[in-house]
Amino acid sequence: MPKKNYDSIFALEGKAPRTKGDITDAAVREILQQESEERAALTDRLRKARLARDEETRAKGEPAPEKPARKRAAK
Repeated sequence: MPKKNYDSIFALEGKAPRTKGDITDAAVREILQQESEERAALTDRLRKARLARDEETRAKGEPAPEKPARKRAAK
């Protein structure tokens, strides 16, 4: 008796977009994913630059700049 090839029967195939709505949805999801990755990379780069600047300030012995106090709302 020959061996059965179950891989072809139970293979997971990618679902191809069938309607215009599915095609648009796939395109939008891809664009949003790309923008999210770019935003995360920018945030990471800016965080590293800020930490390096703060470290330089501490090494020089200068006090770190303080945030101005927020105005309170009148009641």
